[in-house]
Amino acid sequence: MSTIEIRKIGITSLAADAIVNAANDGLWAGGGVCGAIFEAAGERQLQKACDAIGHCDTGSAVITPAFNLKNAKYIIHAVGPRWSGGMYHEPQLLYSAYRKSLELALENDCHSIGFPLLSAGIFGYPADKAWRKAIQACQDFLSAHPETDMQIIFAVIDDRMLALGQETLNELNPDQDISSKLLIKGALYDVVFFHLPEEPNGYLSNWYPATFAIDGITFSSTEQYIMYRKCKIFGDEESASAILETNDPARQQAIGQGASGFEGTVWNGMKQVVAYRGLQAKCSQNEKLKQQLLDTGDAYLVECAHKDIIWACGIRLTEEERFDINKWRGQNILGFALMEVREAIRQDQV
Repeated sequence: MSTIEIRKIGITSLAADAIVNAANDGLWAGGGVCGAIFEAAGERQLQKACDAIGHCDTGSAVITPAFNLKNAKYIIHAVGPRWSGGMYHEPQLLYSAYRKSLELALENDCHSIGFPLLSAGIFGYPADKAWRKAIQACQDFLSAHPETDMQIIFAVIDDRMLALGQETLNELNPDQDISSKLLIKGALYDVVFFHLPEEPNGYLSNWYPATFAIDGITFSSTEQYIMYRKCKIFGDEESASAILETNDPARQQAIGQGASGFEGTVWNGMKQVVAYRGLQAKCSQNEKLKQQLLDTGDAYLVECAHKDIIWACGIRLTEEERFDINKWRGQNILGFALMEVREAIRQDQV
């Protein structure tokens, strides 16, 4: 049976098939957790193995033998992101670093793995956000590999970090189904919640990478299409072109939000129509996404982002208020547009 737990222990003292090093992209010996692992494993031989690999991208991981570490077979070197305010894909990259580490453990027949809290030290990632992303990544991995027997252990030495981690683990109960019931005027309806591309039901996100074409132009996501059309509507050709030049949805969003000539009343009247067209193309031109959308049945589709009161419901994916429509703080435009696209696809199949 797979488990996730948090212990107050130094990571080099932890007994696990693999322990994870909070690495830098050059795979050099460093300070903190990294320095402790290099020292315990034997710095010269571990550095030689890392030099043979040469580099590891942020959000990825590589594996080496554990050398002198007596309680582990492997060291997995995971490179988390440096925190820059969350606008440069830090959550996605942190999630990916955990996911890649777990995939390497699975590929090398490991049944236990020990993690530090990646990026939360000198890389400056806020501890509460780092815990949330770490536990989400591990829970998602175990859900995707139900046949796997994997013991996941987080090793911390600070009481405050231990308490914060345990609180987050208890909150993100893996037994809590994100597909549940939504209360509307005393009646209960099926509902599917979503937020980021790397989280459950992430294929519904505007940031989810999915190629489609409209009017002879190929787009990498619905975010790119919506921001492109926003700039075109207000005659900002320079920004529209810049949006097409990047596949980074955060960058696309930033450019679109600064569109010159923007008029709120016009955009308020057009944004859902624009979103509908992009979502319809995304889902109709990608068979897997189409089927995933149809598989939601008649459920309400609800984006959960607590800072977004326009496209989302204004509630976090983990907050109980999301189950009661009267407690929403947002309009959930994206979710309702997706529901209309789902119905249109159904009608086309009749």
